[in-house]
Amino acid sequence: MKPIIPEYLVCPVCKGTLRALEGVRQELACPACGLAFEVRDGIPSMIRADARQLTDEERTKMKRPTPKEEAR
Repeated sequence: MKPIIPEYLVCPVCKGTLRALEGVRQELACPACGLAFEVRDGIPSMIRADARQLTDEERTKMKRPTPKEEAR
């Protein structure tokens, strides 16, 4: 099941659009500044100090537009 990210929820660092990362842990990621914010118990931790830097591979994957972005 894909999580729904509210449109008003943006990156706290650069105000960029967030995307859900699929993997072992639940995270919201910002392709613009390359940060990933962990989601714990359904609540995103939007604190810069707790964020991790995305890998080059993750950033490359995120550059592809989402279906929602393609519809615009």
